[in-house]
Amino acid sequence: MSEPLHYITLTAPDGEIIGYAWTDGTRIGLVDRAASSSAAYKAGIAWSNRMQDAHRRGLTPAGVLALFSHEPGASPVTEAPDLAVLEELARVVTPADDQRLLDQLAPVGHPSWRELAEAYDALTDEDRDVTWGGGEKSPSGAIQMPYPVYSEPLRRVVRALTEVGAVTPEHRWMDNAMPEAPADGRLMDVADAVRAATAVVRGERFSEGTIAHAVKDGLLDAVVASLRAWAAAQGSTAAPAAAAPAHTTAPAPAHTTAPSVPSAPTAATAGPAPSAPAPVGAAPAAVCRHCGGFPAVDVAFRAHLGLLFFLRFRRMDGPVCRTCGLALHRGFTTYTLCWGWWSPLSLVLFGWLTVVRNLLAVRRVERLPEPGPAVTGGRFDPGVPVHRRPLAYVALIPLCWVLSLIVAAVSGGG
Repeated sequence: MSEPLHYITLTAPDGEIIGYAWTDGTRIGLVDRAASSSAAYKAGIAWSNRMQDAHRRGLTPAGVLALFSHEPGASPVTEAPDLAVLEELARVVTPADDQRLLDQLAPVGHPSWRELAEAYDALTDEDRDVTWGGGEKSPSGAIQMPYPVYSEPLRRVVRALTEVGAVTPEHRWMDNAMPEAPADGRLMDVADAVRAATAVVRGERFSEGTIAHAVKDGLLDAVVASLRAWAAAQGSTAAPAAAAPAHTTAPAPAHTTAPSVPSAPTAATAGPAPSAPAPVGAAPAAVCRHCGGFPAVDVAFRAHLGLLFFLRFRRMDGPVCRTCGLALHRGFTTYTLCWGWWSPLSLVLFGWLTVVRNLLAVRRVERLPEPGPAVTGGRFDPGVPVHRRPLAYVALIPLCWVLSLIVAAVSGGG
């Protein structure tokens, strides 16, 4: 597509980018992130269905995008040169995507890791040989489809991969290419090993022989070796930490420059970076979870909708940089000022509470300097301040109504 198009970035309540809804003036589409979580993928389907429904009801594609850009979780409308730009953004794999897969793995020390090691070490060359059954012709004339016959030791290894958590629904393997074993024999990145294990084991259900192919080309060996090396590294880094005495000296100063990789550990090291991956749960560096910019601060912005007895709450957590934080504050606060007053509880409590909490959060954001370049996705556009957005002044309607009631009560009492 050579013509420019407009799009909005859709973000889940936890800050994960779902995808990019776009229009070229005649169509509405959604480019979802192939590395997103299963929850984000389902949320993207819901967004797409709602947008298509609004279009079918007569709203123009540009109108649909403008309407949904005011909802919590959507960025302001932005222009892109063509669809290829959005497809490139959607291919970005963030450190949070990798960490989500690592979080599915069993804790180091769990018996499933020993089972994986013992099952793999017990494999023989004969166990790796895969024969094929089927092909026989039945009395009715039907020919049975061929199928692979795996040895029990090999099946044991496959079961162990599932038990350690390396086969997970959090990797949408059908939407991603099959990972390949490193040609030079190096270990795979552990997140890629999880992706490969998921694609191989789950792919066998749809295309018999996937496991056999992984055994033949060395992918299964690379997956197991990488997972075992990661588990060993986690054990070696966790043990000294548990035995180390508490420090009594002042902590080292924080980094003053952006880390080379988003969500890298914040602890400074004097020598070269260690080859072992950081322990799961290590404190992430303060980088924006939306664009990867630095510095960032961990805050949460909220939006509230109250319509009679229907209440809706939305929240988006940080860390956020100054630019993305201002965009979230302005979008969420404007939405609340417009829609957060039309139920008794909202008027008395929730509307005010949401606005005040956003004001407290944005004060911390405004103390940040301008962020560095965006490295993991499109940066939100803050747009105009809240006081320059007409929808924000809808809040004057309930405010004037409350003031009139107070004045009437005071006048009547006098």
